[in-house]
Amino acid sequence: MSAPLDAVRAGLTHIHNTIPPQILAAAFQPYNHPEIGNVDELIKQKVFIHSMRDELSVRGGKPIHFVVQQNWAKITQSPSPYALGIAGSYSVFQIPPQARDFRDISCVEDVAYPYTLGSNTNSCTFYNNCSSNGNTLSTLVTAALQAQTGEGNLTVPTGIVRPNNIIQLDPPQYNFVPWKITCRLRFDDNFSGMDINSIETFKKLCEYAVKRYCYINLIFEVETNMVQRGMELGVMKEIINSYADADEKYQEQLVAFGGAQVIDPDRLPAILRLMVPRQ
Repeated sequence: MSAPLDAVRAGLTHIHNTIPPQILAAAFQPYNHPEIGNVDELIKQKVFIHSMRDELSVRGGKPIHFVVQQNWAKITQSPSPYALGIAGSYSVFQIPPQARDFRDISCVEDVAYPYTLGSNTNSCTFYNNCSSNGNTLSTLVTAALQAQTGEGNLTVPTGIVRPNNIIQLDPPQYNFVPWKITCRLRFDDNFSGMDINSIETFKKLCEYAVKRYCYINLIFEVETNMVQRGMELGVMKEIINSYADADEKYQEQLVAFGGAQVIDPDRLPAILRLMVPRQ
């Protein structure tokens, strides 16, 4: 479920309700950025987008599933480290915009075995050599042993996100396999599509991220009596010193933000699948 309100606006409103405007002006200095002109836009650019977006996308970005297509492969010519002289790796895939809802990929959560049904309804394959048709006793015993030992099964690669929405599979793949990949998408500049269960946690994250920014940028100046922007220096110093634990509180809220995603019915099945061990 998407939030019925603007997440960024909710975060900014919460910040203005918890941090004095004199502190925000001293830390973000809108008077030195006439091309931007206001504190809200500076907070959005310097904190929300520059600092928070990538961390929140990894923990709470929209999940998406797709099966890689052969024409997405960026065929490489580097020789195989495992088989001398073999080239043409199917290890790098350029994911097209329509497969990722026209959003950037934040991270790869899972790479799963492809599962296909054969044309015969009594036969199915899992990209191994086992079939339910025509098995002798020896082949059934062999299949049972392979199921326990993992021998003959594909090695599930790890997905790595590269720039420009490229996914690299490791270890290298030298034959095409239509892997099923689960990714999380990156939030846009407005954090649109955020689950409503995450809004309250998001507001606290905004608060602590801005307090952390203020502490880092003002602590030296208040300790050396250099800052005074419409507020008594002693009061400002006391407030800035109270922000010393803002980063610790921010990290705690990051965990809570990830936990809020469990409630989302679109994410719960994927989380439960990750909890089941694989061979």
